[in-house]
Amino acid sequence: MRALLLLLLVAGCSSQPPQTSTYLLRADDDTRSGYRAPARDIAFGKLEIARYIDQPGLVLKTGTDEVHVARYHQWAEPLRASLEGLLQAEISRQLGQDIRFQPDGPVGTRIDVIVDQLHGNADGEAELVADWRLRRVEGGDEVHRFVGSQPLERDGYDALVAAQRQLLLRLATAITASVVAAPAPETEQ
Repeated sequence: MRALLLLLLVAGCSSQPPQTSTYLLRADDDTRSGYRAPARDIAFGKLEIARYIDQPGLVLKTGTDEVHVARYHQWAEPLRASLEGLLQAEISRQLGQDIRFQPDGPVGTRIDVIVDQLHGNADGEAELVADWRLRRVEGGDEVHRFVGSQPLERDGYDALVAAQRQLLLRLATAITASVVAAPAPETEQ
């Protein structure tokens, strides 16, 4: 028994380390400008990401308060850049006009997004929890929340990334719907 355990330990130490896989998050239409009219009164503002997911490795929630960060399955670029690019491209596509990044300055409607959760879970799903605020010059601020899960179509990190992408596209659709909806009327007092 000891000989078998020793053999497995030596074989494990002598093998090559696993190859790192990298993943991108992109919208279906990743054209970011030049094909649509620029939006004059809508801008993408600030994007905040929970610290535990804003790192190179993909994240799995393995328990109630426990997460695992993958060492050999990483984002190909900073997650913030991927999320900004995907949301900006998809919202622009759905609106039919290019929205720009403008965290400050005058604009009719500014979209600020907070991504609180974006990870896989032990049930074979991707989870996304995000809030967004529409800061409107006329009509005041509106705060919205998206909570969603997406089953993985198969095992593996590539399936996790595909499910996360689907969730982010659903988030973009919800944001777009709130942008085009008429702002709530202000009540007189």
